[in-house]
Amino acid sequence: MFPQTRHHMLMKTAVPLPRPTPASIAQLHHLLDAGQALSATYRGSLSNHLPMGQQALLELGASAERLQAWSEAQEALLEPRVYARPARVATERDLGRADSDAAWRVHFAARIADVGAAATLREALPQLLDGAGAIAFHGLIRTGHAVLAGHDGELAAGLAHWAAHWLPLPTTAGGPALELTAWLQALVGLPRPTYPAGSLISGRMQAWGGSPGFTAVAGRLRHGSDTLRDLALLAARTYAATGNFTVLHLLTASHAMTVLEPWWPTPEPARGFSVAVVAGLLASGAEPALMLDRPPSRPWPALISAACEQDDAHLIKLTHAAWRLGRRWPDPAWRRAAERAIPF
Repeated sequence: MFPQTRHHMLMKTAVPLPRPTPASIAQLHHLLDAGQALSATYRGSLSNHLPMGQQALLELGASAERLQAWSEAQEALLEPRVYARPARVATERDLGRADSDAAWRVHFAARIADVGAAATLREALPQLLDGAGAIAFHGLIRTGHAVLAGHDGELAAGLAHWAAHWLPLPTTAGGPALELTAWLQALVGLPRPTYPAGSLISGRMQAWGGSPGFTAVAGRLRHGSDTLRDLALLAARTYAATGNFTVLHLLTASHAMTVLEPWWPTPEPARGFSVAVVAGLLASGAEPALMLDRPPSRPWPALISAACEQDDAHLIKLTHAAWRLGRRWPDPAWRRAAERAIPF
């Protein structure tokens, strides 16, 4: 009888572990409220990725415990917000002026309070999209995550980050419109401009933007209803083939553009975005990939679960962006890009 009794005792003690409590929108909003005390940048000119990663983790299904632990680890790297200038903006003076972030936050918070988030986006995007590549697209990307989070304070912070680092890349008029392949061919053969070793993404983009060959061609991409999809797939396929860090930002920026589409000033994506994308592509040094290097081998649930355990916000955000883009425009490139980002 003893072995049987022991067996039954073991059976009774084998109780399944409770499932982790999922993160909630209330938890996210609490974290975003707390994050308003943090600077939009750290270590000089690196963007604070905390709020972007927090929203992505929530939507990917991270547990409440994981979202809290990840947030605490990221906060340790960041810096407190400093109010460096009076909280009143003058657009001509302050657009693209990095020390005007505090003033822009107050400005956008007031507009959101007065007219609402949607109207504020409609007001701001026509001008901001002309400098879509601001601070390596992070103004655009943070704004997109803020919209998904539904948090007015974070939306004001994202728009302010974009406005303070606004990065227009002027182009010259003239010449026929080019299809994507011809446009890329005309640009990738240009001589690389000079920039210091170790230059950040925005600095390299700005150097390309000042190149005469670039300004003559970058604005000539034929725009249409599929332009954003084509640029996003170009980023996904190129990232899948290369794992290039700069190209990763082109994919997450393309996703942010889809989030902001309801408030675009025109039915097609702004010219400033396609110009910024190709400046980023050239700044990356990666060979553009118009075809996928190979089919993906891991399913979305495995990739998403692995992404939630990553410490690097870039990998979390890329997986989130690729997953959402794949639901809009089904294609194996999205899953393959996420697979490239997430280690086995």
